[in-house]
Amino acid sequence: MTIINAAMEAVINLIDGLGLFALITRGALGTGEGLVCEVGPSGPDEVYMDKNQYIILDFTINGKHANLQTLSDDMNRIHQELTMLHEYPSGDDWNIVDITTLTEPQIIGREDNNVWLMASALNVKIETKL
Repeated sequence: MTIINAAMEAVINLIDGLGLFALITRGALGTGEGLVCEVGPSGPDEVYMDKNQYIILDFTINGKHANLQTLSDDMNRIHQELTMLHEYPSGDDWNIVDITTLTEPQIIGREDNNVWLMASALNVKIETKL
């Protein structure tokens, strides 16, 4: 598994550990209620002489739920919990250094069936260890 996908899976596991209204999956929102994530435009912030990198991933999170309070609470909880951690997951050739909020959860729409849509973004900062 690549460093990016391994780090993304680790973040997904952190979010799933929060016990939200739904498990988070990769990709686009489906027709039902749920939480999804995907990496947005991202890249190395620094590349060192030994070719290790400091990578900042823009981690986009979208949610859909009929109850705005439930959706808002869970989306905000993701940001609150992940950005306040003192220890982050790591692998043999990478480690998450920090997670910060890029964009706070915000309403992006409401479907015809009155289901609310929200979006937010996290910065996941990764250091490679090659």
